[in-house]
Amino acid sequence: MTRDEVDRWAGRWVTVDKLDWDDVSWWALSLLYGIDLPADESGGYLHDDEQVHAWLAELRKRRTM
Repeated sequence: MTRDEVDRWAGRWVTVDKLDWDDVSWWALSLLYGIDLPADESGGYLHDDEQVHAWLAELRKRRTM
């Protein structure tokens, strides 16, 4: 998936008021919603690939708790 697709997917879930998310899922969705934000005009992203990989590692850690 592209960053834009991930952002749109997460945005659909974040904006639904009727759903009750557990803390870990809400944390992850909140990170993904905005994953395509540009850092500047150079074409880079505010959240680089290294940061996204760190989020994934943290998600895996939180899921085992």
